[in-house]
Amino acid sequence: MACTKKETATDTKLSYSFSASNLNASLSSNASASGAVVAPGTNGSINWSTASVNVAKIEFSAIKSGSGAINLETKNLYLVNALKPDSLSGTVALASGVYENNQFNLTLASSLTNPPLLLTGTYIEASGTKIPVRFEMNQAQVVKLEAKRVEVTAGTYVAKVTVQLNALVTGLTASDFGQTTRTGSNNMIIISSTINRALYEKLVTRFTSTLSVDFSKK
Repeated sequence: MACTKKETATDTKLSYSFSASNLNASLSSNASASGAVVAPGTNGSINWSTASVNVAKIEFSAIKSGSGAINLETKNLYLVNALKPDSLSGTVALASGVYENNQFNLTLASSLTNPPLLLTGTYIEASGTKIPVRFEMNQAQVVKLEAKRVEVTAGTYVAKVTVQLNALVTGLTASDFGQTTRTGSNNMIIISSTINRALYEKLVTRFTSTLSVDFSKK
């Protein structure tokens, strides 16, 4: 933990929570129809079943009334299961007061065994054929998120990072997944920087838009 100004009293705690939502999204031949949230198992859809994020570092910066700029750092959260609702990771100490210009910089990086982001699931064609999918974002990313002004009082606060997975395929079409190289006896669609690169770049480009953060009292 690092801070630009020393706080004399830290009576609150800030933890981080990660959760994924909108796991099932439409994939249509019409790009404007893709990305709508649908029921699990719908024909013409992508259904994610696992989601893990390797968070190497979170930097929280803000302007605190009466104290000026602060900067708090949490390291080595690694392998957050985003499908386990409200699982808390990492804690920093805060002092009561008004926090404005709240910014969270998330550094996603590889651990020894896992990439920055790993999603697995099933692509269901319009015909109903089910094809396994593995999206491995194997390049480090820094994501910058902002949260609204908050008045902190003594207690526990959570910066809840939500990943809305339907946004990954907004604006794509079924052919983006249909016209892909398949791997193995089950014809899995592996999406990485080396396999199905065109689709990989589209998903990576959209990834930042899936994330948001809400800073509130627990």
